[in-house]
Amino acid sequence: MTADESPHRGAESGAPGLRRAADLVAGISVAALLALVLVRGWNLWFASDDWNIITEYTSGNLLVPFNGHLSLVPVAVYQALFHTVGIVDYLPYRIAGLIALAVLGWWIIRYGRQRIGPWTAALLVTAVLWNCSGSTNLMFPFLMNFSLPIAALIAIWWHLDRDSTRDDVAAGVWLTFALATSGLGIMALAAAVVELAARRAPWRRWCGVLPGAVVWFVWWVGHREASTVSTDVPAVLSYSARMFLGGTTSVAFGWRPGGVVLAIAFVALVAVAAGRWRSLDARSLGALVAPATFIGFTALTRIDIVPRIPPDELRYGWTVGAYLLLAAVALWRPTDADAAALRRVRTPAVALAVVVLGLSVLQLQGGLTRWIDDVEGNTPGVRTNLFATEAVGADRVDGSIVMPLSFVPVTTGRYLAAVAELGSPIDGAPASEFGGRSDQLDAADRVLRESLTLERLADDTVDATTAGCTDTLTTEPGTSFSIRPGSTDAVQVRRFGTTPVFVVQPGTPGRYRLPADEPTGSGARAPYTVTATTPVICPAG
Repeated sequence: MTADESPHRGAESGAPGLRRAADLVAGISVAALLALVLVRGWNLWFASDDWNIITEYTSGNLLVPFNGHLSLVPVAVYQALFHTVGIVDYLPYRIAGLIALAVLGWWIIRYGRQRIGPWTAALLVTAVLWNCSGSTNLMFPFLMNFSLPIAALIAIWWHLDRDSTRDDVAAGVWLTFALATSGLGIMALAAAVVELAARRAPWRRWCGVLPGAVVWFVWWVGHREASTVSTDVPAVLSYSARMFLGGTTSVAFGWRPGGVVLAIAFVALVAVAAGRWRSLDARSLGALVAPATFIGFTALTRIDIVPRIPPDELRYGWTVGAYLLLAAVALWRPTDADAAALRRVRTPAVALAVVVLGLSVLQLQGGLTRWIDDVEGNTPGVRTNLFATEAVGADRVDGSIVMPLSFVPVTTGRYLAAVAELGSPIDGAPASEFGGRSDQLDAADRVLRESLTLERLADDTVDATTAGCTDTLTTEPGTSFSIRPGSTDAVQVRRFGTTPVFVVQPGTPGRYRLPADEPTGSGARAPYTVTATTPVICPAG
């Protein structure tokens, strides 16, 4: 082990009982978070990018880029679940996401106790996983494509701290895993390359680590997608600075002044590490390159994205915060004199850290509540749109209609193709689980309006004096209704929302048949409502 590779002095010092107590506290912190997230999100259902994965990656396509990145690992996890547990119950998917977070927590504890000691490692894993900006990363299982590459980076560091061929190969496996998980694998690659170059590592180490990077490069050459790279330098610099501040603010329990203080403190730490502690070594440089690469690439490629992604978006804040905390661990190597001075303020420093972590936990609760409320509030409208699309069916649907499921377009044709292979996600869902906002209901009606027609059966089927006619008729799909002869009303047919699905123009009396539904996974009943301004609508005899 070289000087750069060795753990911090005293990292494993202390009585075995105290070290075990610290490990227990760290484990409880991780377990408590996972239990909290599992219980609080018990009623969550598929949302946002879940639908892109269901419809675009139903089977195979593992090498097809997702949002421009190789996402083989999370897509493969989802596909395995598609074809084993189906797409009705969301719990297995959430458990997969929580397992990824547990892997991250385990690696933080394992690596941190070696570098900074078990008690500080317990604080570190709490600061990373309980970060107040973590609601999306914790609740949305597909964001294992964030947690797993960060865990892989820590695993790479762990193995690079051990000078053996087996560890070189293990580091290479973890790098390949990171690159196959998401674009965050590039951060792991950048950190590893900088560290090996700064160490002037022998070719043996390079040959163990980089084969996966070569394979990834071959994939990129064959599958890369054109992306807009901003040339507006001031905008890129501004976006980058705000991303950095978003990361420090997330560590400071979301309090912007605290984020500014931590941003200044981090810059000061880098300066002290470089000038006084001489700890700006290969590992520290690699650890700094990871957040710098993430911030830089994101700023260059995301400024012009529609809908706009703010630089302090929650996922970004959580990720930058994690990278900065890990970089601080690599940089933290005070001289003996400074360590003695710091020990005199250790108690108030630890107390302050505990207070900050406590406030972050409280802030995280609010973020989890907002995420849950948003997803649960959106779910009835999503189910209504799925029902409407299934009721139209693949033979009649306009397959190009975009469904209101995700920012990335999901079309009715793609959705029904996925249902044909995987089954319906609304299988057995009762009518009580449907509903939604007015825009969602109108979107469901649009599928009917643009795919179906109201069939006219006869010109004149009722007498003008027929009793029982009304101005509002509720009737099932596939049934008929008549309009009195001589009617001068426009008759409107609605189903889910306020915008008519069909309109019968004035002066066209006769019998009309509503289109029947194709079988849906739900089997719920959703009648049509036929209205006019006067009692001219008559049940068909």
